[in-house]
Amino acid sequence: MRLAVSGSHSTGKSTLIAAFLAECPGYQHEPEAFESLADDIELTTSEGPTPDGLQALLEQTMLALSQYPPGALVVFERCPVDYLAYAAASRSWAKASVASFLERFVSQVRRSLRSLDLIALVPVSVTGPQARGGEDPRFRQRVDEALRSALVDDDYGLLDDKGAPRVVELPRHQDLQLAELIRLATTGPSR
Repeated sequence: MRLAVSGSHSTGKSTLIAAFLAECPGYQHEPEAFESLADDIELTTSEGPTPDGLQALLEQTMLALSQYPPGALVVFERCPVDYLAYAAASRSWAKASVASFLERFVSQVRRSLRSLDLIALVPVSVTGPQARGGEDPRFRQRVDEALRSALVDDDYGLLDDKGAPRVVELPRHQDLQLAELIRLATTGPSR
């Protein structure tokens, strides 16, 4: 199964994926694009990447998705929708830049999602990891809300395609997330 673990920053995605890989060693891991591109990504002063930086991360993620055929066992840290959510949640970009980014990339993201079977959304939770020092917890919450709008409510029409992946919001309690992710990975992508 080609699955992606999606979520705002500092929600425990990396920790969850590491635990999942320990329990499901047949899976490959595709780290988030920022791990390989960090030195080349320009950041705003308070809210993550600039529009050009976010575009580079999104394009790297879509390229990575395209490398795995149906039936591959791979877990992606983030999916293309994450980058749409970061754009939508930004208050440091001009509104026109946000609108332009979304207009330009929504259809590309919709097509790229056909390369996934499942997206597991890790929600921000009061019982989960807290924002790191220097991070704006309001921005983190806005990203979480933008992800929920895109993945759960399908506000961008990303999931209305018959080839779209299944989306599941994981439990808010970290101690339940691993068991649910393993269950989803072993029962298949049925809706």
